[in-house]
Amino acid sequence: MIRKQDYFKLGVFIILGSCMLLAVIIILGAGKYFETTYTLETYFNESVNGLAVGSPVKLRGVDIGRVVAINFVLNEYKETQKDDNRYVYVECAITPEMFADIPKESFITKIEEEVKRGLRMRPTSLGLTGQLFLNIIYVDPENNDPLEISWKPKEAYIPSIPSTLSRVEAAITTISKTLSSLKKEDIQSIIEDVKSIVSSISDFMKTEGGQKAGIRILSILEETRLILHRTNQILADPATERLIPETAGAIAGINKIVTNSADDIIAAAGEAKAALASFKQAADILAKTLTDPRMDRAMSDIAPTLENIAKASRDMTAAVSKIHALVNRLNSVVASEEANIHSILEDTREVMENFKEISGDAKRYPSGIFFGKPPSKVSPEAK
Repeated sequence: MIRKQDYFKLGVFIILGSCMLLAVIIILGAGKYFETTYTLETYFNESVNGLAVGSPVKLRGVDIGRVVAINFVLNEYKETQKDDNRYVYVECAITPEMFADIPKESFITKIEEEVKRGLRMRPTSLGLTGQLFLNIIYVDPENNDPLEISWKPKEAYIPSIPSTLSRVEAAITTISKTLSSLKKEDIQSIIEDVKSIVSSISDFMKTEGGQKAGIRILSILEETRLILHRTNQILADPATERLIPETAGAIAGINKIVTNSADDIIAAAGEAKAALASFKQAADILAKTLTDPRMDRAMSDIAPTLENIAKASRDMTAAVSKIHALVNRLNSVVASEEANIHSILEDTREVMENFKEISGDAKRYPSGIFFGKPPSKVSPEAK
């Protein structure tokens, strides 16, 4: 039989249990309603799939707040309805303790100054799960213009820049358009020109003159190698350092000899005149040799070879011009996407750092990946 005292004890137990449960809820969750936060907003002109309310907001990897609202700009600023604006509105709550509890007015002013220096907000992948967080970084303001807006933000505003995935898609699209703009006929023409040049050179090298030219070129290259090797040995010799002073002394000596031997120089000039006469006689003999009919036949045999060389040179010039134009177009494409490529590499580095951190936590606390934080370490003195 249940006594009246049992009802009283049961009621007291229920009341105390309810009070304790309410106290636990207040202690664990109500603290967020009493903390001071500063509102920050931004807008995105792309998909924010993976970003949710509660996602972290980081400044160079340090948690400074969380996402508190995601909406369309049309619903937040009614005056934008006539502009047919489709930006995504994201509102963040920033913890002022991370900035030495500066006043809100100073916080807004500082944000505006940093935006001019290149402060931007970018959606970044949190790892392999596909979730996003907002990463506040510094970029080149000249190459990362803010989105065009026709309204005045109600709170502190940081412009956004496209995510890594959006930049990769834009770069691939641009390169695809550029490659598709190249005419198939131009590529075929370049290939045909190159084939023609190679064929002309191959035909020339198969002739007797081409073989001799190849042997002569190899001989010249070998002689050049020997000369360079000898030059390196001479320059490496410590005696070379004394070469300039000794050369200066030698020039001074030559000057002295010339001054003291003016008569001998006059006699040498006479001998040089006689030598010139002998050179003229040799030149006459060479002229007779060139007028020999046998020399004409030799020159007629060389003429077709020279024509082939001239034709190959013209074909090579045309092909080089077309290749140069193609390279210029590709260089312009690469230059236009240099900033995107740089940003892609920077984001890739951040993703790899996040993945390294996640893999390190998975190795130390495998169960923490699925069930939450790792268990606290037990101190021996506590026992």
